[in-house]
Amino acid sequence: MKKTLIVIAALAALVSCKSLKDEWDPVFTVGDNEPAWFVPASREDILAKAGIEEFTTIAELKTLYKQAPVVITGNKWIEGQVTTSDKSGNIYNELYIQDKTGAIDLKLGRASLYNEYKVGQWVYVKCDGLTLGSYSGQPQLGFAADETSTNEYETSYITLQSLINEHVFRGFEAEPLKPLEVTPDAIKAACNEGFKNELWGKLVKVSGLTYGNEIFALFYPNSNMPHKSGNPENRVFLSDNGTWGVDTWACSKAAYIGYLENGNWDEAEVGSGATRYGSILGRPADYLEGETLNKFGSDMLLTYKEIMIKYAQANYISHYFKLTDDVSVQVRTSGYAKFCDSKLDSRILNGATVEITGIMTNYNGAAQMTLIDDPSESVVIF
Repeated sequence: MKKTLIVIAALAALVSCKSLKDEWDPVFTVGDNEPAWFVPASREDILAKAGIEEFTTIAELKTLYKQAPVVITGNKWIEGQVTTSDKSGNIYNELYIQDKTGAIDLKLGRASLYNEYKVGQWVYVKCDGLTLGSYSGQPQLGFAADETSTNEYETSYITLQSLINEHVFRGFEAEPLKPLEVTPDAIKAACNEGFKNELWGKLVKVSGLTYGNEIFALFYPNSNMPHKSGNPENRVFLSDNGTWGVDTWACSKAAYIGYLENGNWDEAEVGSGATRYGSILGRPADYLEGETLNKFGSDMLLTYKEIMIKYAQANYISHYFKLTDDVSVQVRTSGYAKFCDSKLDSRILNGATVEITGIMTNYNGAAQMTLIDDPSESVVIF
């Protein structure tokens, strides 16, 4: 009797383990029981396993967007070659892929993606359940937006590896795509068409640029507080007034504090759009009242400059480069990039013509480029 009970228990354990395995198996497998996300698969194998005759193009996918984020339903898959690496840190927690019709930003919330997704490698994405959204006009594919007071995105990151495994599948490595050489007319057309233009997210090369002696930067004095466009009391812009003393591609936390302590930004105004309160030398208590003021707690008696130093973090900086009299490009660099505090070459500051390679993105109807590598590789000076 005792032996019989042991056998029954063992069989029950095997069934239980199999049930757990079935529950957590990825969408399908390739090869000898290897998960599909782990072993590179051919295009034909993905089509067969997915049960589709052809992939949806990136251009077709983008037509589903109707001025608001949309959850993709049905057995829709896209394919594309990887065009970015997060090794330098200027692009992180995301992956750009490109097909013949366009490109898109995959919001994979993980670091060191370059170890798993090589530049040029084919990637296949199961879109069912993902959200297609826009950030200031830039197409992105991820999960539904986090409902937080600080989130301005229409999508959120796919962070859990098990969920990435269900949606993103690696193909074989191939020759990296060559950057598309774009003209001023192509940039103007993209800006005019907006979200659906095929240029956004593509790897491009722009020649004939000269430095515009102007930067754009948006800071949140306390990034833990609401800082959407409807919260002008917690936003500070550096724009429309030269370079503000910034001669580095971006700024690390230490450089950010340094610029503040040196007084470079003392004339910067708190506010957003038409709502301006005064310089960062003022206090929230000087500018605000009621519930808006109370959000700052004890910080209401500090100057905005002091608040910015207290909650300092690395920040993006966009440098304007001029292509023609009516076409400019913002070159965007992250404060977390390895080269963030590298100074712009003096030849650039003195008006030399440059050629820049990067990812072309849409920022509120303006052309923006994100460097894909160190400026020594991405920026050619003539």
